[in-house]
Amino acid sequence: GENAVLYLNGAKFESATNTFQINGATYTLQGVSEKNAEGKLKETSITTMDDYDGIYDTIKNFIKKYSELINEMDKLYNASSSSGYEPLLSEEKDALTDTEITDWENKIKDSILRKDSSLGSVITAMTTVMSGSVTVNGKEMYLSSFGIKTLGYFTAEENEKHAYHIDGDPDDENTSANTDVLKSMIASDPNTVKKFFEGLANNLYTAMT
Repeated sequence: GENAVLYLNGAKFESATNTFQINGATYTLQGVSEKNAEGKLKETSITTMDDYDGIYDTIKNFIKKYSELINEMDKLYNASSSSGYEPLLSEEKDALTDTEITDWENKIKDSILRKDSSLGSVITAMTTVMSGSVTVNGKEMYLSSFGIKTLGYFTAEENEKHAYHIDGDPDDENTSANTDVLKSMIASDPNTVKKFFEGLANNLYTAMT
């Protein structure tokens, strides 16, 4: 019924369970430390490492969500014109099937944001930030520095020209065969990777605001 006690770097921590959350790290106690010849608890050395897979998955999820969003925005902005499709009158609906009515109304709805100036400015702001640089330790770096690029104007599908792909991503048929630069950089210099994406996120937040 007593609290678990952990001494970490001279500081004492108590918890109602054997699990402690301290400075972003999780410590789970498996038992009581042994005592030395003097009757004092023996010290245990703990080595922490960056979670490389966690960093990669976070970046991959960010790129995936961004690409899904920008693709949807491009689709709405570049929608076909609904010229000639006016809202149906009651007597006009009576002459059409339910499917025909739905198709007609969807044609109008899908074109509501076509060439919308506000949507266009948001798209421009987002794509400008994503293609721009972030200065890390005095060096300008880009998404392409980490093997993250668009497919190119003539290669990408319609309304997917601003989407990004990660070289070596096994879930991306377009770039899975490429050398995985991102994972290599995470393993060799995780701090640079973190600083770049923190800067990119801040730039994107500022532009969107």
